[in-house]
Amino acid sequence: MLAVTQIDQALKRLYNLETTHCAEDFLLASPPDVHLKKVASKDLQGALYIYSDDSEKIIKEQTVDLGIYLSKGVAEELKTFATWQNPWEIDQVKAFTVATEEVSHFHYLIYNLQRERRVSQFELELQGEIDKFLMLFFCKSLSKEKGRLRFEDVFRQLFSNYQLASHLSQEEKQRYLDASTYAKRFIRKMKTLLGADLTIHQVLKQTRLFYRMDLAYKMAFLH
Repeated sequence: MLAVTQIDQALKRLYNLETTHCAEDFLLASPPDVHLKKVASKDLQGALYIYSDDSEKIIKEQTVDLGIYLSKGVAEELKTFATWQNPWEIDQVKAFTVATEEVSHFHYLIYNLQRERRVSQFELELQGEIDKFLMLFFCKSLSKEKGRLRFEDVFRQLFSNYQLASHLSQEEKQRYLDASTYAKRFIRKMKTLLGADLTIHQVLKQTRLFYRMDLAYKMAFLH
């Protein structure tokens, strides 16, 4: 799927990830066993499914199987990615951000597993929210008006105009809200770098540094 492949490659370049894993190879045709652990999008239109053999105590000896599921509606929308015209339609934006979120979860989990570092669902959601903004900001950079799509347009679209799935548990809702709140703080800190005088080398330096921080350092940075 072209859109997933391009998102996959863009995230690898953004964070300079040295991995041979490609998200497209892990796409699932249908959702697996409902009892498997998953990290899903706010509206449950996509999810990263995780199966881990917890019988081993040492992370590097564990077996971890991953699968990325995108809903039928999202998958159908993404099939026409090559022909999308600027400005993107709302359904195209939604499909793109759902796919970005799950590819982000996929790579961030692998990044931490390779370093034998535990990662919480909150951390996955936080990184996913940040990556959605960055991918949309750069990939949807031109609108009908001249120049780069304004920072505030993307910020409002992602952090103000969304709804949580109604049947999420209170714990899940709070985790999504917290991830969104802290992602907004990070993006606000990046506003100057992402402004009219875009300084890509500084953007890469800051985003890569944050990506590699432990959660405690991330929280300290955001506060």
